[in-house]
Amino acid sequence: MGHTHGSAEEAAFADILGRAADGARTAGQLSYAVIRECIITGLLAPGEHLRQEDLAERIGVSRIPVRTALMQLESEGLVSFNPHRGAVVRTLTVEQVREIYQLRELVEAHALRKSIARMTSARAARLRELGETLDGPHERGTLHEQRTAFYRELYDAADNPFAIGIIEDLRNVVNRYLVGRHVAHGLRYHRELARLAARGDADGAERVLRDYLAEYRRRVVETLADQGEEA
Repeated sequence: MGHTHGSAEEAAFADILGRAADGARTAGQLSYAVIRECIITGLLAPGEHLRQEDLAERIGVSRIPVRTALMQLESEGLVSFNPHRGAVVRTLTVEQVREIYQLRELVEAHALRKSIARMTSARAARLRELGETLDGPHERGTLHEQRTAFYRELYDAADNPFAIGIIEDLRNVVNRYLVGRHVAHGLRYHRELARLAARGDADGAERVLRDYLAEYRRRVVETLADQGEEA
C-alpha cells in the first residue's frame, strides 16, 4: 500500500479497519485482524514490503502490536521476514501451491468423512440449500461468505474447529493470489457434493472433493505461471 494511497484503496482499508475494530479488544488483535484481512483480500499484494511505521500509523497503534501481528502472520505462512527488506507479503512457488493442495486433500477428506459419519437431517438440509445457492447465479460480493458457510457446514465446524482452522488457513494462503480472477468459474460441484454428503455417501463425496481440488489446483498453477510468479 506504500505511502500514496488511491481513494478506492483508502475506502477498502477504512472498511477493513472498521470491521476489525468491532471485534478487537486489544491493539494487537486489531493489528493482526487488519493486516491479515488486507493480505487475504489482496489489498496488500504478494511480495509487497510491509513497513511497520506505515502500518502502525494507518491502523492507529504503536509499532509493537504491528510487529507482533507480523510475527503471528509469519507462522501462518502469510508473511515472510527477509534479512534485507524486513517483512514482506509472502509469495508462493508453484511447488508450494502443489504441496498446499496435497495438504488440503488430506485434511479435507478426513474432515469430510468425520462429518458425514455424524450427519444430521438439519445439517443435510442446510448443506443442500447452500450447495444450490453456490452453484446458482450470484449477487456480486456474496460468494466468499456463501462458500465459507458451505464448507463450515460440510465439515461440521461446530464439532471440528481445529480442522476448519487448518483448512481455512490453507485456503487463504492461496486465495489471495486469485483476487479478481475467476479461477473457480464454471466449477459447479457444490450441489453434487452436498447431495452425496447429505445422504451419507462418504466415498462418492470424497471422490467429488478430490476431483474438484485437483482441477482447482491446476487452474491456480496456470494463474501463477501467467503472472510469472513461480520464480
